[in-house]
Amino acid sequence: MATKEELYDQALTHFGNNELETAVTAFNMLVEQYPNDVDGHIGLGHAYERMGRYDDAIEAIKKAIEVDPNDPLNYTSLSMCYQRKGMIQEAEDAMAKSHQLQTGT
Repeated sequence: MATKEELYDQALTHFGNNELETAVTAFNMLVEQYPNDVDGHIGLGHAYERMGRYDDAIEAIKKAIEVDPNDPLNYTSLSMCYQRKGMIQEAEDAMAKSHQLQTGT
């Protein structure tokens, strides 16, 4: 069985090569085997986002937030997906949460 790092590297390579369906499959394998891997959920979200599958992207990024609710980059990623979907208030709320976590205010 591949290690977490090997699975992530494979998924990231597919993503970088714009092999998005294969990247989604690889990221899904990673998060199925390592459900608490934030990078896997975020990577899956970004792959879905690039495919225009914003609902799936939002769901994946929300899972990353469940795993690590204190990482401001998770909220930044969520904000970007909301923005692309035209959900401006939700995008602003997610970005405000990211800012709050970064500044402590």
